[in-house]
Amino acid sequence: MPDLETALGVFPDHGLNVHHEEARSESRAWINRFNETVYGPKMRAFMNNCNFELINTFCYPYAEKDGLRATMDLHNILWLYDEFTDTESGEDAHKSAFVVQQALHDPSFNDGSWLCLMMKDFKKRHIDRAGPDTAHRFIEHFCSYVKLVGKEAELRERDEILDVRGYITLRRETSAVRTCFDLVEYCLDINLPQDIHEDPVFVSGYNAAMDLIYWANDLYSYNMEQSKGHGAANVITVIMKSKGIGLQAAVDFLGGYCESLIGQWQEARHTFASRPDKKYDDAVRVLDAFGDWVRGNVIWSFTTERYFGACNSEIRNTRCVALKLPFAETVNLVE
Repeated sequence: MPDLETALGVFPDHGLNVHHEEARSESRAWINRFNETVYGPKMRAFMNNCNFELINTFCYPYAEKDGLRATMDLHNILWLYDEFTDTESGEDAHKSAFVVQQALHDPSFNDGSWLCLMMKDFKKRHIDRAGPDTAHRFIEHFCSYVKLVGKEAELRERDEILDVRGYITLRRETSAVRTCFDLVEYCLDINLPQDIHEDPVFVSGYNAAMDLIYWANDLYSYNMEQSKGHGAANVITVIMKSKGIGLQAAVDFLGGYCESLIGQWQEARHTFASRPDKKYDDAVRVLDAFGDWVRGNVIWSFTTERYFGACNSEIRNTRCVALKLPFAETVNLVE
């Protein structure tokens, strides 16, 4: 694998969030109220070992305790929703998306499902306390995420592999990075106006950071996903098919592309930082926080057992991965 950790050295290391233990305990107790109706005991033990809350401690080192708790709750939602919809057909995934959309938009909606109750509780605890622009963007981004997860399930049913451009368009939504970036503003107590979000320079930096996150995620999750039969929904498979190249060449291409994305983010940050108007100061702070996310995501990927199991430290050093046989060592949702 490419050495993304070294390449990402341009992003400062701001350490770990000091509120980790308290926020993690609260968030774990909260998500267990909902996942106990979805996971079997074996899957719950596996998910607990993945330590999903830790990624937020790397990615939001500046957040106060309540903000960090919000990011942990969101990540627990995303991982639960991802595992749940991975077992659904395209039709059922669209039904789940409808429940989420209604729960976030209609205060009177309540179908009694764990999914509805979870989303309504999250909105009340966190999103209703965010700035108006940030809250609006979060709801729209989360609804777009669940809608396109349904499309992803349809593609999986057809075993259809998109081209690179089509995959990037889809993955920017199904990665849910936009919702994580919305919580950057929430944690910083910043409410960027929409005109900043629509500024081409901000869009360039935003997209570069977002793409770096899910390209790295696709790299590290490829072995797990191909072993589950979900390799088609991964940028490495997309690159192999689109360019007619093998696995190692595709991985090398990904590494080079990530280096170009780092340069794109740096250019956007420099441009904003050079503007004399003070209104861009918050935008620079947000772009810097996106950098925390990019760096933290890679560090967490080698800290968790989610992708490489107990071999994570060894693989971090060697960057060599032995491919799993299809459907080997997988855990079903209800086990």
